[in-house]
Amino acid sequence: MGTCKEIYPGIFKIVQSKPRRIAPPVNVYIIAGDDGLIFDAGYGDDTSIQLAGDAINSIQNRNKNWRILRVLPSHSHPDHFSGLKQLKSHYGLKVMLTEQMASVLSNKHAYRNSYKLSTLQKYRYSTVFERISELPLQVVFRTMYKKVYGIAFLQSHDTTVRPGETIAINGYNFTIIHGPGHCNDHIMLYDNKEGILFAGDNILRSIYTWLGPPRSNLQEYFDTLEACLRLPNLKLILSAHGSTIHNPKERIKEIIEYRKLRTRQVYSLVANETHGITFARLLNSIYPRSLERRWLAKGWIIVTLEYLVNNNILTFEGRKIKLGANDINTV
Repeated sequence: MGTCKEIYPGIFKIVQSKPRRIAPPVNVYIIAGDDGLIFDAGYGDDTSIQLAGDAINSIQNRNKNWRILRVLPSHSHPDHFSGLKQLKSHYGLKVMLTEQMASVLSNKHAYRNSYKLSTLQKYRYSTVFERISELPLQVVFRTMYKKVYGIAFLQSHDTTVRPGETIAINGYNFTIIHGPGHCNDHIMLYDNKEGILFAGDNILRSIYTWLGPPRSNLQEYFDTLEACLRLPNLKLILSAHGSTIHNPKERIKEIIEYRKLRTRQVYSLVANETHGITFARLLNSIYPRSLERRWLAKGWIIVTLEYLVNNNILTFEGRKIKLGANDINTV
């Protein structure tokens, strides 16, 4: 079956790979049964779709009672939804979306609007010159996303799903869990009997998930991670990137502590500046030697600042970031 492997009885994983500096390898999971489901649609380029199609055929040939009929993304980031349209047109899969995902993925304008910063965020975190200078780069990335990711939008879908509903497949009963933080429309699937969590991008084994405005929220991410810790029988996490997590609660605690450490780092840098600090200086303090890393990583810093400002631990005076009324130990 090539790159499609059975990682748990009736659950298969495909790894769609790209040059790492262009796009991350992404895991696409197939839960086999007479009404089988693909969780995360992956990329939409011809090679990725062919890989998924070969896996579907191989799985169905393995057991004549198995039919892969549905596909559901974990969230509306391009490495998770781009394959939806082609999987539907090539293999007849029914597309399942939440209402929130459907509104974002209906067309390119809705999708782009979902990433627009507010006027206040633009003022705080960039200058007019910076925004103008980034325009050519945005055009390049849009072109690259369309070609490399194979992005395609859907004017309609087949089934609307909602958090709290259960998807039954071949003896598994997966509850849909709303899990915002990384992305505001993120969902996860959890089978309590087997203790299996399809975590999407929320929990990764060896790296920390990307956060960035306006669709990431650090408080919501903490809440999602704490909710995962409370899952009563959690034994195994199947993530959208990387390998299987066999020590789920330990890994979740590591991620929480890492995010708290980064939060205190941002707070400390502001606290050391008597007259406040601009975002540009703060960013340069954390990533002093790498323009590329600054560009890629500034999202988590913005999300962390928003979290601290919302908790009145930091505050803005114009473009200057200063200490707020509350202590860092209140969060």
